[in-house]
Amino acid sequence: MKTLRTLTVLFSVSLALSGSPSIHAAEGLRALPETAESIATVGGRIANLRDPSVVRLNPASLADISDTTFQFSFQAWHGKTDFTQSTGASDSMIVPWKYAGSLFIAHPLNDNLTAGLGISAPFGVSINWPRQGLFRYSTPFDSVLQTFAINPAIGFDLNDRISLGAGLDIYHSRLKLDQAYSWGLATGFPFPDGDMTFEGEGTGVGGYIGVNFKLSDTQRLSITGRLPVSVDYDGDFTIENVPAPVSGLFFEKSRFRSEIEHPGSIGVGYGVDISDKLTLGFDFEWTQNSTHDDLPLDIGRNQALLGGPVSLPLQWKDSISAGVGGSYQLREDLELRFGYLYSESPMRKTTYTPAVPADDRHIFSVGFGYDMDDRNRIDFGYSLIVMEDSKISGNINPAYNGTYDYDWNILTLSYTKKF
Repeated sequence: MKTLRTLTVLFSVSLALSGSPSIHAAEGLRALPETAESIATVGGRIANLRDPSVVRLNPASLADISDTTFQFSFQAWHGKTDFTQSTGASDSMIVPWKYAGSLFIAHPLNDNLTAGLGISAPFGVSINWPRQGLFRYSTPFDSVLQTFAINPAIGFDLNDRISLGAGLDIYHSRLKLDQAYSWGLATGFPFPDGDMTFEGEGTGVGGYIGVNFKLSDTQRLSITGRLPVSVDYDGDFTIENVPAPVSGLFFEKSRFRSEIEHPGSIGVGYGVDISDKLTLGFDFEWTQNSTHDDLPLDIGRNQALLGGPVSLPLQWKDSISAGVGGSYQLREDLELRFGYLYSESPMRKTTYTPAVPADDRHIFSVGFGYDMDDRNRIDFGYSLIVMEDSKISGNINPAYNGTYDYDWNILTLSYTKKF
């Protein structure tokens, strides 16, 4: 009974964190790995990872989990983005701390078949600029995309050399944009500004697969594939301080609609045991970020506020990531981990937006796993994200031209329990 109460509390915490403002993205809107072991070996995990988060990463590896296993993870991001215009004027992103959590459970059904369930926040962004800053009228001062995922999956051994897995992506997503609107510029009279809020929710369903090949007793090859998931958002648009002279033309509230297609991906991982203690992995992944072509903004009877039908142009490009990761068994109860991942930015300079500030990333990770006993383990991972400054010029919105400087650090803690 005590164990059940503990799982219930951790499930509730994970649910709350997964629904909180999501973190700065790794590739476009996609977040980094959710668990400490996964992020500590960030560039070489597809073929080697065996914690319950394979439910989402590579369901074929579920077949290697022989005990009912529960895992809860907490992740804290700290970072900043500084912006400097060519004139020397500057601004900095506020709210430096971001938090996320995840929950994964794996349960063997028989010797060859294992089921799993994951709850996480795999896509999202939460960026906050000063309300009265340089982007006051040109971009949202708060941009939040929360994508909450439920992933049921199964993995099974086809034979001694091949295992297969499949799962469902069940997404519930919330989009919220807050931006100042100048009634003075719009009407030519000194009316006070009004904050615009675009807020909507939607759901989508997709699927993914994994295949593991045991090449030899020390070598493994894994292939994963994920379908894109389209989410249609439906909600409300509100605007404050509508001046009396235009109150018959514009309204404090109207319907809001939009759409985002979360990208599909294909990944390949190779794992090799160099010795009884040292394991290495090498990953390559292609992500279909070109699905983020634009962000339509339909605000119904208030559409004239935006000048008619409008979409925020993104025109992102497909991107790749590649890296290496590994682990070293220092003691029977202590494993050391390391990883490096190069992650290509999908954004173009002409359509770069401060609502998702990022560039090509070099992610360096270290961590450890400590077995408290044969049923309980804690894992820790630290990651440093290194990005070169983005020097933006020729943007379709001249207000976005300038230099963006980034700094991000990630701490991840996981607890794993076997039953």
